[in-house]
Amino acid sequence: MLYKICPLCKHEVIPLAQVLLGRLRSIGVMTDHGAQIGRLVDVVFDESDGRILSILVRPVSADVFPSIPRTEDGNISIPFGAVMSIRDYVVVNERVLAIQRLKSSGSQPSPSEG
Repeated sequence: MLYKICPLCKHEVIPLAQVLLGRLRSIGVMTDHGAQIGRLVDVVFDESDGRILSILVRPVSADVFPSIPRTEDGNISIPFGAVMSIRDYVVVNERVLAIQRLKSSGSQPSPSEG
């Protein structure tokens, strides 16, 4: 059984069902609020321990999450910690994406946004 750490509380361990990587090729990626992001094109692994670091997603348009880091091919790099579920779609946590956008822009949230 595969596990990941809950991205919100950092303490809870969440079991993941095993999924063959070939089945994920070109699967749709969306947020937990239903926003279409794009299609999965690749998975980035840590060579030293085999952990999945991030997924690379071909966005449905250039307007999709423009402040999230992209590869030179224009694919969106989403940290694997944002992945909530993998079934018919890969569902990612929009809150984790918002935190990533803040980190990549270098700005800090105000106390009222917290």
